[in-house]
Parts: sequence; C-alpha cells; structure tokens
Amino acid sequence: MSLSLGKSADGTRRAPGVRLLRRWPLRRSTTISLLSVLIFLALWQTVPALGLMNARYTSQPSAVAIAFAQMLGEASFYGHAWVSLQEFVLGFVLALAVAVPFGALLGTSRQVRLILDPPLMALYIAPPLVLLPILTIWLGIDMASKVAVVFLGAFFPIIVNTGAGMREADPRLVRAAQSFGAGRLAIFTHVLVPGALPSIAMGVRLAVGRGVLSVVVGELFVSRAGIGHLLQIYGSALRMDRLLVCALVVSAFGYALTQLVRRLEDGLRSWRAEP
Repeated sequence: MSLSLGKSADGTRRAPGVRLLRRWPLRRSTTISLLSVLIFLALWQTVPALGLMNARYTSQPSAVAIAFAQMLGEASFYGHAWVSLQEFVLGFVLALAVAVPFGALLGTSRQVRLILDPPLMALYIAPPLVLLPILTIWLGIDMASKVAVVFLGAFFPIIVNTGAGMREADPRLVRAAQSFGAGRLAIFTHVLVPGALPSIAMGVRLAVGRGVLSVVVGELFVSRAGIGHLLQIYGSALRMDRLLVCALVVSAFGYALTQLVRRLEDGLRSWRAEP
C-alpha cells in the first residue's frame, strides 16, 4: 500500500495531509465566524423569549425573518427600494463623472491644486449631511435633494484619490515615455491614467459607503419615499422587526457593492504590479 504524494514547487512531494493543514487556518477562521453568528442569533432569539429583554425593543431573528417574508410580498416595499436605488445611482454616477476628470486635473496641475486643494479638503472633512437643510430649501424634499447629498458624499473620496493616484505615477515610466517622444496627452492616457486606476478604485470603494449612508440619512430626515423614509416610519411605530429588515437590506446592498469594487481594486493592483 503506497501513499500518494503531491509535488511541491521545489520538486519534493508532499502528502495530502500537508495541503489540508495549509488550508486549515482558513477553514478554522470561517468556522469560528459562522459559529459566532449562530451563537449571536441563538442568544438574540432566546434572551427576549425568557423575558430578560423586552422583545418590543429588540425583536427576534424569527420575527425579523417573518417580517422580511411579508415585506417581500408588498409592492410598496419595492417602490421605496426603487426610489432609494435611483437616488443612489444618479448621485453616484454624477459624482464619478465629475470627480475623475477634476481629480486628474488636480493631480497633474500644480497651479490648480494650489487653488482648489484647501476648499476641497475643508468640504471633504465636513459631512455632506450638514448641507441637507440648504439643499432641501434649494431643491425641495423630492429626489433632487437626495441625489445632491449622494453626489457630495461620493464626490470627495473619488476626487481626492484620483488626484493622489495621478501624483504617485512612477517617474521612471514618465521619463521612459518622454524618451520615446511621447507628448503630454500620450503620457496622460498611457502612463498616468493606468497607474492611477487602483487609487481611483479605492476612492470609488470609499465613496460607495458614503453614498449609501447619504441616501439613507437624507431620506430619514427629509423625504416622502425610500428606504430611509421606511426607517423613519417603522422607528416611530416601534416596528423593530421591519426596522431591522430595512437596515439589513441597506447593509447587504452596501456590503455587496463594496466587495465588488474591492475585487476590482485588487485586480487593478495585481495588473499594475505585473512587469
């Protein structure tokens, strides 16, 4: 009876058990994470049932699951979700379309950077939601004011990271392009932009979180529709089960979109690192 061995990179053979042990830390971390979630859900379900906490204020996983199933059968829920999605997409696409060109300009022009960098940094630090009352007066309580809030929330991470990516271009590549007679436009399109893509992707990833937060909080305070509006209604009525459903939907959307952009960012960094 012989033991089948796999060949390693150095030509030696390793038993299957060795490869299994190498994968064990990953499996162990996944198992621990899953067990933590299950323990939390079990405690959440049990503690209110034993009367140790008021279920009216904490709800229970079973109640949240029932509420989620009920809301999936309500057309109004999809209508509110559609409003929030429209506001987010419109504001985010506008921010992307404006911030990337302006960020490229900031990264390649020292004069423009000296003029615009201080006010941009001040606005970047300030939460865009402090401008919500002004935007509401200017644009009303309908979709336009929330689109503007999302735009402001997403704009600054993208423009700042785009400018930083342009400034961090490898000078050796720039000199090599110049030695081959490349002009400013060719250097910009073939050297600066490809080199800045990972930084731009990181700005987009940061902007996703700020954009999702902006649309929900904007709807929470000033709106007649949207997931944030539902949060306000269910919170006022102490419907914790439905309140948590809305919160979980927003969290799942933001997490999924962030992970998608993170994968794109990792791919761009790997591509940039290739010789």
